[in-house]
Amino acid sequence: MSYDLLTLARRLERAQALQNERFNQAVGGRSLPVGGGFAHFRGEGHPLNQALGLVEPISEVDLIAVEAFLGSPAVLELSPCADASLWTLLAERGYRLHQFQQLWTRPLPGLGDEGPTGAVRVARVEETDLYNRITCAGFMEQDDWQDLEPPFQQSLEVPGAWGFLVFMEGQPAGGGMLGIVDGVALLSGDGVLPRHRGHGLQKALIQSRLAFAQDRGCDIACASTAPGTASQRSYESCGFRAAYPKVEMARG
Repeated sequence: MSYDLLTLARRLERAQALQNERFNQAVGGRSLPVGGGFAHFRGEGHPLNQALGLVEPISEVDLIAVEAFLGSPAVLELSPCADASLWTLLAERGYRLHQFQQLWTRPLPGLGDEGPTGAVRVARVEETDLYNRITCAGFMEQDDWQDLEPPFQQSLEVPGAWGFLVFMEGQPAGGGMLGIVDGVALLSGDGVLPRHRGHGLQKALIQSRLAFAQDRGCDIACASTAPGTASQRSYESCGFRAAYPKVEMARG
């Protein structure tokens, strides 16, 4: 890895870790600082229990503490800027590959004249339940969002973060989150109902969040997707390019 890429990765990993820390605290989760990032715990078996932003060396004592804090499974989201000694330690402690992610970036400003193709706006605090139901329905491949009990909740009262909703023919069709940390625009949580896909709604969500972030002085935007997905294609169509791969390692 070149020095420039290492510098970029450390900046982006730190921004992602701080944003997740804001979200975790907003919903009453617990956090353990480790390796320059955090381990987050939101409850037994919660899908967002994980450690991320690990850019500094971690000792075996540190790792054992993280495992005790997270419970089973202990999931670590790692980037190429993780200290090289960590990989040996993970092998010794029986970690396995859980899944891959790809991190995407694009510079800001520089949006040009392109604009969103759908009706997108910032979600209001009183729409928190709607936002959580509709984005989780998109993740879970369900169209019936009104009766869905979301497996996890996002707060719309997090400092430096905004939920966005996209509409199709006046009806809510999906949503996504934007966080801003030290000039980095972090796009996450995109979810569009299956019946509304193929109409450019995720692209509209991306473009609207980019314009919002650009207006607030961000110089770079980033997002993570699973490789080879429709979300990857949407981000590429909005000018994002691959920055580096990420991997989740799990134990237990």
